[in-house]
Amino acid sequence: MNVLHICRNLAGSTVFPQLFESLAGKGLNQTVFVPEKTDRNRGKNVPRGVTTHYAVTLRTTDTLFFGRKAARTVPCMESCLNPADFDLIHAHTLFTDGSIARALARKWHRPYLVTLRYSDVAVIWKYEWHLRPLARAILREAAGVICLSPVVREQVIRFLPPQEQAALAEKCRVIPNGLDPAWLEGAVPRTKPGTPVRVGFAGGMNRRKRPMDALAAVHLADAGSGQFVFTGCGTGALEERVRQKLHPGDSLMGRITGREAMTAFYESCDLLLVPSSAETFGMVYLEAMSRGVPVLYTRGQGFDGQFPEGEVGFSVACGNRREMAERLRQILDGYGERSRRCIRHAGEYVWPRVTDRFIAAYQAALE
Repeated sequence: MNVLHICRNLAGSTVFPQLFESLAGKGLNQTVFVPEKTDRNRGKNVPRGVTTHYAVTLRTTDTLFFGRKAARTVPCMESCLNPADFDLIHAHTLFTDGSIARALARKWHRPYLVTLRYSDVAVIWKYEWHLRPLARAILREAAGVICLSPVVREQVIRFLPPQEQAALAEKCRVIPNGLDPAWLEGAVPRTKPGTPVRVGFAGGMNRRKRPMDALAAVHLADAGSGQFVFTGCGTGALEERVRQKLHPGDSLMGRITGREAMTAFYESCDLLLVPSSAETFGMVYLEAMSRGVPVLYTRGQGFDGQFPEGEVGFSVACGNRREMAERLRQILDGYGERSRRCIRHAGEYVWPRVTDRFIAAYQAALE
């Protein structure tokens, strides 16, 4: 099997290189093509041992004239790739990559799969109404559709009219992002939380991640008792507002990068609360779990549905600070056992296991 990946977002992601390298470790033959808007991203995040082609074929004005993306990119791809070399095409976003994959599939007579991500579901589909017919056509013609969570799968199925939803459901699989096995090295379950309980927040200080809700929920749970404190990391437009609202004992570290630094941050926390208003998956929850930290995540968003309620933590309603505070207190019951479950379940999401599911999806698409 030889797979052609179309991956518009390679330069800005750590997930894609890990996916492609893990697939290569399974012996999959693959090539990555990266359509770009600028040559500045050429060579960024190139997966080791995987042939990768960059080409500047996208423009800002393509939002209005979306069909030009594929019309400009397909000839460029044909100049450096031989269609006969590939059995299957995998588009890693619905709109940009998916439109190119659909054009290639029609011309090369190859099946394609498409993965849906945050921008596809929560941004472009929601606001770019003129692109909805294109999205439906891509989904109809795809040999397989991949979603990162059960919640996203249910949303995507509703993209099509009711009479077409059953057919889409049959070819729509849930395959989450994977976790570098190194996150689990030396992980030890917690027997009990610290005193005070340190509630972590990791993410951008922006409206989508809702750090103000997390901070307010910690203060509601604490109610002046000294039982809970807030510890956050991240930068963004709301950073100064968060700093102004910190109570004695709270802390905000700013931006932290790298697995070792993030591991140290998670290990300094007893719980993780990131109440995002929109999330396709949410790697921070999985990373925290790998260090034995129970999590609170937004109900109806990407991480919701990955595990039974209460197994590794609880879902909370977006914006409901009082419910978040109640869950912060509730999650402490059975803390030690929940911490052990977090590490065990995080191990189910390591890349070698996740890539087995991708390969199964490829085989199904070819059949």
